[in-house]
Amino acid sequence: MADDAVAEIKSRLDIVDVVGAYVPLRKAGRNYLGLCPFHGEKTPSFHVSPERQTYHCFGCGKGGDIFSFLMEIEGLSFPEALEQLALRAGVVVRRKAEERRTGLRDVLDEALLFFRRALSLPSGEIGRSYLARRQVSRTHEEAFELGWTPRAWDALARHLEGKNFPLKLLEESGLVMAGKKGFYDRFRGRIIFPIRDLTGKLIAFGGRLVDGEGAKYINSPENELYSKRRSLYLIDRARRVAMERGRTILVEGYMDALRLHAEGFTEAVASLGTALTEEQAGLLKRLSDRCYICYDSDLSGKEATLKGMYVLQRSGLDVHVVALPAGKDPDELLLQPGGKEAFERALGEARPLLAHHIALRAEAFRDRRRRRGAIEELIEGLLSLPLLDIAPFLPEIASAMDVFPRQLQQILDERRKGLSLSLSVEGRGQRPEEGKRVSPCVPVDGGEEENPRDPWEEILCWLLWSDGRLRSEADASVVLPLLKDPVACSIVCALLAGEMPEELSARWLETEEKKAPALLAAGGDRCERLPRDRSRWDLALQGLTEVRLREEYDVIKARMVAGEATAEEMSRYREIAGKLKGGRAT
Repeated sequence: MADDAVAEIKSRLDIVDVVGAYVPLRKAGRNYLGLCPFHGEKTPSFHVSPERQTYHCFGCGKGGDIFSFLMEIEGLSFPEALEQLALRAGVVVRRKAEERRTGLRDVLDEALLFFRRALSLPSGEIGRSYLARRQVSRTHEEAFELGWTPRAWDALARHLEGKNFPLKLLEESGLVMAGKKGFYDRFRGRIIFPIRDLTGKLIAFGGRLVDGEGAKYINSPENELYSKRRSLYLIDRARRVAMERGRTILVEGYMDALRLHAEGFTEAVASLGTALTEEQAGLLKRLSDRCYICYDSDLSGKEATLKGMYVLQRSGLDVHVVALPAGKDPDELLLQPGGKEAFERALGEARPLLAHHIALRAEAFRDRRRRRGAIEELIEGLLSLPLLDIAPFLPEIASAMDVFPRQLQQILDERRKGLSLSLSVEGRGQRPEEGKRVSPCVPVDGGEEENPRDPWEEILCWLLWSDGRLRSEADASVVLPLLKDPVACSIVCALLAGEMPEELSARWLETEEKKAPALLAAGGDRCERLPRDRSRWDLALQGLTEVRLREEYDVIKARMVAGEATAEEMSRYREIAGKLKGGRAT
């Protein structure tokens, strides 16, 4: 990672300016205050510290630095946020193979100009007529940068050669292919759809055959810029709206996504004709936790929906399936009179993953020949999901399987035990994935915590983070037993083991870890509220000691009430009571 670039960017940009571009801020003492952009609130609880260059919300707990803020609010990965902030700060970030990627982008940009121009020429009449039949207006042609490829064997290849692009680079771009008689165009006689990444950079093309023989749709081949597994059509346009509306709409084809955008459903994206992947699920998760899948209503579309939505749900998305009238796809439905209203109703009636699965297999559950296979398929799906996702549907699933909910729960528990045993055996001796640094001191982000963190743990972490002297003098045997939060434990373990804050920050950015920076930002804010006439470190140790003593006190008290406390425990109970009453917790 470009550690030097990160430090240089932070030295040039003020977090107040970066956050202020999204959130109205007002001065409040040494800090700035505003309404949190990450959750709805009427009373400001979102704090920005110019001194520490961090932000923290006391309402939802989110926090970090300028990088984590931009990643969170724009749905960006760290490399994408780095690129945007580097541009704003005037910092040049050099990476391996950057020059070649720049060359590929230049080729794609020039090809798009060629495709756009070709659609407007007399030879593009075939393409224009096709779009007119599909009721795509000239305004939409412009808005979505649609193009046309002439049917000539090598029209684009000759054009790009004339612009002095090396043939090797053209071949790497996937636009040109080498044949026995020389180079020829991959896309010929097709409507062209440009594919862009989350930040709006052109990475590939899709082509729709208008007439003649050949595959109806083809995409650019994969290269350094483009991976079908990691791409979604129109995600750059859908990003902001999806975050605002709290949902994405996932469809199969280019025309479906284009039509939805044209009709105001601008949170729609298309899966580029591939089986849904975990990488695509990750992209969707960046924008919203809820995804509506709206594939074609034919049998193959329903089957693709069923398989794909489990991929999405396992990635933490709340998946709903939109059922359209038989034989209709989103494009066809929206072109009908009242189509927009009909699609709105279909969204409102969308079924959660498990409810859809049960409905889809209703006939199979009643057919003795197909029943066992349908039940096994459903159980396999259930075992891939967290228990919290399954619990609300247990009665409905049990009814469909003709068993009691208690029996179904028992079946799942037994299967899970077998699955856990299998995984533990298979996992022995396996090495971490190559290229990934594994550290027991760096937590993996798993979403928002259900329980609030202990303020004293946050304060202690921040004090160690910001004071090198404390890190060298703190006794791990005293500090670590006082901590319960796994994120706090991992931070303290890393710092007391000798890792530097700069190293940890760089690693968290690369792995897009969110909890640790948020905890530290909260600790910095809380430290400002402590009295300055006493040692904040001593206060933190005393506060945590009292919390742990109170917990032990409550446990022993409960055992005493139940008549289960030993003489030793009762003696300890009196000792703790004396310490808490006398304020001598340390």
